[in-house]
Amino acid sequence: MNYLRLAKINSLMFVLMLSPVSLMANDFYDYSGWYAGGRFGFSSNEKSCLDDRISCDKTDTGYGIFAGYDFSQRYGIEFSWNDIGDSSARYQSYNLDGKLKETDLALRISHALNKHVRIYGKVGAAFWDGEVLGGPEKLDDSGVRPLVGAGLEFPFSHHWSGRIEYQYIDKVGNSEMGHTNPNFLGVALVWHFSAPPKPAPKFVPQPEPKIVVVKEPEPEPVEQRITVDEQVGGPLFEFDKAEIRNTAAIDQVVKILTEHPGLNVSITGHTDSRGKAEYNQRLSEKRADVVAKYLAAKGVAANRIKTAGMGESVPVANNDTDAGRAKNRRVEFIISGTKTNP
Repeated sequence: MNYLRLAKINSLMFVLMLSPVSLMANDFYDYSGWYAGGRFGFSSNEKSCLDDRISCDKTDTGYGIFAGYDFSQRYGIEFSWNDIGDSSARYQSYNLDGKLKETDLALRISHALNKHVRIYGKVGAAFWDGEVLGGPEKLDDSGVRPLVGAGLEFPFSHHWSGRIEYQYIDKVGNSEMGHTNPNFLGVALVWHFSAPPKPAPKFVPQPEPKIVVVKEPEPEPVEQRITVDEQVGGPLFEFDKAEIRNTAAIDQVVKILTEHPGLNVSITGHTDSRGKAEYNQRLSEKRADVVAKYLAAKGVAANRIKTAGMGESVPVANNDTDAGRAKNRRVEFIISGTKTNP
């Protein structure tokens, strides 16, 4: 790729940097204030040789010094002096040697790619001073021509940064000396007099302490089944009646319910199979109700008591024997709810 093509590419890069997208704010290693530096690289003076030359050497090393001022992360102004480099050509009757120096003033516009790299472009005017030796007479002239450039800058400390830069000056010279388009590609080292401020420590809000309320565990629900039949302390009821005859076995239930007011009770009456089933059903219901009234009389609230009768439908023993029928004539208590200390 020749230098002229590089000039076109970097000119396009410079135009893109002026777009609104490139002017967005960036968090960058901020160098503001004065700076100075030096550059070294290679030059190519395009079109510096005439068509009838025998040989042409239009490339050379170049160097320069510069100083500038950054108004912000985005904008700055720069003044520089550069020895663009010599060009030489051999013709039929003489050899020519051209020398070119320039002094320029340019506006720099930067855009941070990230914290460690920024791209920049510059546009300004170059005051050139050139001479051609070796011909029939010495030719020299000077003038002012437009200048554009672009590059990358790499901050690597609080005061130092490096650059890679390309610079182009359009149509330097006159009709007697000939015209050339100087291209310069080089590297530079920059000293920044004002160190960037250290970033303020970021405030990290601390989470508010959480107040943890430890709740005491609720008492576990309990369920207890107590069966009282005629084998426990004797018959509960008179034969074929619903009056309580033996309360000793029931009083244990009364004690549990009075000591733990969070408990409820379900009372279910049962009979043996003697007699008609309908009659036995009514009898079991009456006996369950009688037991409930007894509990209420002992201080157990009525809303804690439920009753039911199952008649002869749920036997637990053989109804063909006296012992079996005695077991079937029973009252079952199912105690449930939350057990609390008295």
